[in-house]
Amino acid sequence: MSILEIRKRIAEIKGTVTVVVNDGTRPSSAVYLNELRPLLEGRVRFVFATGTHRPLTQQEELFVLGSSFAGKTPAVNNMCDDGTHVSVGTTSRGTEVEMHPWMLEGPVVALATVEPHYFAGFTGGRKSFLPGVSSRNTVVQNHFLACRSGALPGVLQGNPVHEDMMEGAALLAERTEIIMVNRVAGTDKVFCGAFDTSFYQACKAAELHCGVPVKKRYTSLEVRPGGILEVNLYQAMKAVFLWEQAVEDGGELVLAADCPEGLGAEQMERLLLYSGSDVAVPGSAEEYLLGDHAALRLARIRKRVNLSFRTGIDMHRFGFSTPPEECLVTREDAGFTFPVMEVSNA
Repeated sequence: MSILEIRKRIAEIKGTVTVVVNDGTRPSSAVYLNELRPLLEGRVRFVFATGTHRPLTQQEELFVLGSSFAGKTPAVNNMCDDGTHVSVGTTSRGTEVEMHPWMLEGPVVALATVEPHYFAGFTGGRKSFLPGVSSRNTVVQNHFLACRSGALPGVLQGNPVHEDMMEGAALLAERTEIIMVNRVAGTDKVFCGAFDTSFYQACKAAELHCGVPVKKRYTSLEVRPGGILEVNLYQAMKAVFLWEQAVEDGGELVLAADCPEGLGAEQMERLLLYSGSDVAVPGSAEEYLLGDHAALRLARIRKRVNLSFRTGIDMHRFGFSTPPEECLVTREDAGFTFPVMEVSNA
């Protein structure tokens, strides 16, 4: 489906149009919205796909929506604990899918960005809905699957998190029309239409754009996430999770990020402390706490390489050493790219 066909379909929708947009840590949706403004003005409402993250600030709302809509149009954050989410069914892995009630009040337009994700394979598509507009209960059950094998950056086939997200979005699609617009991050490539086909098309393009061939593992690597991912350590850590596989065993991996908001997510301090010891794999979603998957992954990284940080945060209290003065290789876009390994993992 082309942008012209999307415009035609939106024009056919009677009454209010619900649009799901990125949160403040993803690229802006303002370019899309400016193009669609004549079709949406006066009858649109927005849901920020914040998942379990904090609400957007006023400045972030302006960044995401643009001046034509920010502060002038109904817009809400996904408040995952407010008890208003509605059940749309249960996935084959047992995830109880509960979504924002606006998702069931007519056709939904979702504007998403596709880029590498360290355990869901790629962002965008189905992720606008799960975790984007889901309850905490749903997100916890889904993210527990990140503790299992196959939940890797750039990997979709056999990835339990991705497959569960797809099932969750499909349950919603059975009850309402989803009009999906996926843009590949850092490009002008846009893929529109059904949430599943448009997403897979965007992922193929994202793999070509964001995948970086690596022929030999590095002895030392410094990664800087780049852009809005440097807002806090929780977001910046995505660069570590995406690129750690490119460092040889016993090598140096340094994360450099400004992190003006400090640690970020409320579970970040526990995650950092917990990762310094042997982390047990949760046996069930009931035993899982949000962030355990990251603690498990970080603990494995800390055992394999020497991880250190160049930030304004005191990382020594979490058991991390002082970083080397410089590394042999530096990646400035490590939060939006991932290594395509052309060597074995041995």
